[in-house]
Amino acid sequence: MIRFKKSMTAAESMAILEKDPEWVAMMAKKERDRQEREAEYRRAEAPLVDELQAVGFDVQSAWDLVNTSVPYQKALPILLEHLQRPYPGPVREGIARALAVPPARFGWAVFVKLFREEQEKRPKDGLAVAIANTADDSTIDEVIALARDKHFGSSRKLLLRALERSKSKAARSALTELDADSELHVEVQNILRRLNRRKRQ
Repeated sequence: MIRFKKSMTAAESMAILEKDPEWVAMMAKKERDRQEREAEYRRAEAPLVDELQAVGFDVQSAWDLVNTSVPYQKALPILLEHLQRPYPGPVREGIARALAVPPARFGWAVFVKLFREEQEKRPKDGLAVAIANTADDSTIDEVIALARDKHFGSSRKLLLRALERSKSKAARSALTELDADSELHVEVQNILRRLNRRKRQ
């Protein structure tokens, strides 16, 4: 068993670990496993990538569209169709996050349906982001209902962005109510502080 002195720096501890054959072997296996998973996801996502490339998007994954500043409205119907396919969780998460833009509001009903059904954490989080970013005041009551439902766990935190953005009184009331929810309390407090700062500006 490797023993470290309390006075050691992180670099000194790492130097010791790198000389340990068991640790080196374990890290090598972790890296191989990661690369194998990445390759599996790329193979699974190939049909989506092919369709996106066919309409002019130079991407290797739906994740390439996340956070891009280049508009990709033509890709949205393709993404929505593929979101409903049984891809691995991380692939579905990437598709959902790529759909988390206001022009994808036409997919709202699908996002909510899939969010309610989803069992895996990563794609559920992605769907929550898609719901929050495509919500408007006409759908805010449904967002509130989802955020109140503890069955949806910590993914509800990602729905709160829609309540922060909304101008409706119902959203403000819901934030005050949800502050009492232990799973959401910290995030709600952060939102309320931001809202109060904006009010004072």
